[in-house]
Amino acid sequence: MNGLKPDELKRVGIVAQRQKDFFLIRLKTVGGDLGADELNAVSSVSRRFADSRVHLTTRQAVEIHNVHKDNIEEAAEELKAGGLVLGTCGPRTRGIVACPGNSTCTSGLVDTKGFAAELDALLFRREAPHKFKVGVSGCPNNCSKPIENDAGLMGGVLPVRHGEECVDCGLCISICPAGAIKRTIGGYELEQDNCILCGLCIGSCPASAWEPLKTGYVLYLGGTLGKKPRLGTRATGLIGSREELLGLTERAFEFFQRNGRTKERFGHTLDRLGLDASLREILGGGCEVVDLRGVCCPANFARAKVALESVEAGQRLEFYLDEGEPMVNVTRSLKDDGHRVLNVSPEDVYFRVLVQKD
Repeated sequence: MNGLKPDELKRVGIVAQRQKDFFLIRLKTVGGDLGADELNAVSSVSRRFADSRVHLTTRQAVEIHNVHKDNIEEAAEELKAGGLVLGTCGPRTRGIVACPGNSTCTSGLVDTKGFAAELDALLFRREAPHKFKVGVSGCPNNCSKPIENDAGLMGGVLPVRHGEECVDCGLCISICPAGAIKRTIGGYELEQDNCILCGLCIGSCPASAWEPLKTGYVLYLGGTLGKKPRLGTRATGLIGSREELLGLTERAFEFFQRNGRTKERFGHTLDRLGLDASLREILGGGCEVVDLRGVCCPANFARAKVALESVEAGQRLEFYLDEGEPMVNVTRSLKDDGHRVLNVSPEDVYFRVLVQKD
């Protein structure tokens, strides 16, 4: 390995230190998990080739510092023999960060470990204009900080209420952190647009009047800290299919590969090219366009409904709708029918509305 150039070494997680001729070796974990035998291998290499210390990074990786250049190859081979995978650095996808999710956490709504492994198999070490980080959180508590990642996936649950079970205690109203539950004449109503999908109402209801209607993940894109912090943009609603989420995440990454500039983070690429246009390209994936400009209500909704009936569940259509009542009424009606409005982009005198059949 001594003959490799610095970026070739970074690609496999070997990074030069400020001390001449000394390097750190970064090891990959998926969601921060290592077995006892792997930890023993790390300990052995640190004792033999470094200073008997190990650094745990903020992204759940393990680093062995102070390895002399003459020992890099032997140390790396011993780590591989111990079942460890070398990490990565530089302009490429890093290791996947994940919280414990529903495997052990009482707040976890979804599987994070298995999903992180699928994302790792799809994206790890793929070349990009700049670093690309992915985080998975099991719920909106946001412990693994998905909204600070270039691609973040957050677990969530959409609740539904069964009025006949309700004892009218009002606990769901007081406990909802988003104020999304309101008292009505008929009982209680969930304002879905304000719901953050945390499931507190479900877990706290003494009568089990709130139950899960749908569980899945929400995709955030473009988060970063660094010198120009930017929180991730919520790109989708709640998606239950991991296959679909993998596809969307890969499309976002490939968009960055095509359009990003050297040393430009993904979120800044989105902003430079226009957030709405960028999300439309990523989420739309070349979907069919239904032009309803000039079509009055309720005929525009009827035609939108017919168009959605002609495609399979999960497929997307993009509607062109006049501003004002057509855009407002058709979008609301499609939501009421259970479809997902993924993106609304204003143009000069009309709107582009990306809808997924559900």
